[in-house]
Amino acid sequence: MWRRYLPAGRQEREALPAGVQPEARFRQQLIQERKRAERGSKPLLVMIVNPGCAAVAESDSVAGWVGGGLQSCLRETDICGVLDDGALVGVILTEIAGEDLEKVKKAVARKAREKLSQLLDDEAARRVTISFRVYPESGGESGAFDMIFYPEQAQKSLEGTVGEIAKRGLDLVGSAAGLVLLAPAFALIASVIKMTSDGPVFFEQQRVGRNGRKFKLLKFRTMYVGNDDQIHREYVKLLIQGKVAEEQGGVFKITGDPRVTSIGRLLRKYSLDELPQLLNVLKGEMSLVGPRPPIGYEVEQYSGWQRNRLIGKRPGITGAWQVSGRSSTTFDEMVRLDLRYLKGWSIALDLKILLQTPLAVLKCKGAY
Repeated sequence: MWRRYLPAGRQEREALPAGVQPEARFRQQLIQERKRAERGSKPLLVMIVNPGCAAVAESDSVAGWVGGGLQSCLRETDICGVLDDGALVGVILTEIAGEDLEKVKKAVARKAREKLSQLLDDEAARRVTISFRVYPESGGESGAFDMIFYPEQAQKSLEGTVGEIAKRGLDLVGSAAGLVLLAPAFALIASVIKMTSDGPVFFEQQRVGRNGRKFKLLKFRTMYVGNDDQIHREYVKLLIQGKVAEEQGGVFKITGDPRVTSIGRLLRKYSLDELPQLLNVLKGEMSLVGPRPPIGYEVEQYSGWQRNRLIGKRPGITGAWQVSGRSSTTFDEMVRLDLRYLKGWSIALDLKILLQTPLAVLKCKGAY
């Protein structure tokens, strides 16, 4: 099957050709290049080559050998390594800012195919698949981010299984108890909403959750029916760009929003409109504590480092932002609070935030 250069015996995991990095080191390079792309607001392009023609037991040697063979058609600055326990070859294509990504993909794929045709027989070459991953990515219909660019999350998942189980347990107990205890409040709020304005009691809105996945967030309706969201789209754009801070102190929500009903203002002031999200928590789409889930058109305005607030944990009903001033912080300050929360997360921290939330709500600081 192999035309030339096939190793005589099975290679050890560490015995990779010169220029082909082992998986652990290659993943560190991915993290570094992603952060470089975030800082420079530049795209990051990675080519994935799947040899697709070797037994699993030989995947390390085959993928490493293919990666070594591709070295001659790559630039010196490109970074090549193995992925997926050595079954895949990854190539980080550096310094592509300002170039047409589609043209780059076609050119690199063509060179790789030409080289593979020299290394492999026709049948083996046809089995090889070449794909490209771009950061930041569109996310497709589900909106999910491409987690290949966040290899540190895979390690955290392995290390934090017990913590994640504890957090989910807290969410299940807390949301179920909350729904039972607050049932009278749900009935009262629903009645008042129906009596004071036309339309449904609840309002569903698509939001972006953990790792970019979309879900339907549930709230008590606080606006008149049939409103255009353009006013909020424009506001969010200015807010993320830092221009709102110059005019109204960086308030995260629109003050005096004409779309909000009179009872809606009261519900928002005390965050009572958020109570139905206990159902989102029960379903596993949200957590009691975590970063607030943004709307899709908000995420479109995010820079790379701001997207990181959505990585690793489910969005929450309350969080570090809410107990530290709610809407009276700037957008970048909110993101930094979320990132500090994600970095230092623990069950004790969640409990601390939960205990601080009632007082923050009653103070009404930054609530609109």
